[in-house]
Amino acid sequence: MKDRIELIYDEAYDFIDQALTKIRALDKNDLQTENEEVQEKAERTEFALQAARDILENMIIPGKKLTFIYEKGSVVVEIPDKK
Repeated sequence: MKDRIELIYDEAYDFIDQALTKIRALDKNDLQTENEEVQEKAERTEFALQAARDILENMIIPGKKLTFIYEKGSVVVEIPDKK
């Protein structure tokens, strides 16, 4: 079971990392010529991918909050205590 979970983790991490690399590789000048909706979608995509990667990389302990702070906002992750 551990091997399967490690494989799924690695596949998910690689997919997120590749997608993040692609979105960051977009030419910012070309993106500025797009309409506001496209620009916002690119920003949201980068933000979501970065947060997803950070969540995968960090151990989150039940009962604690973990805050990821980025240039354009932050994400707070909290896992309740097991009862």
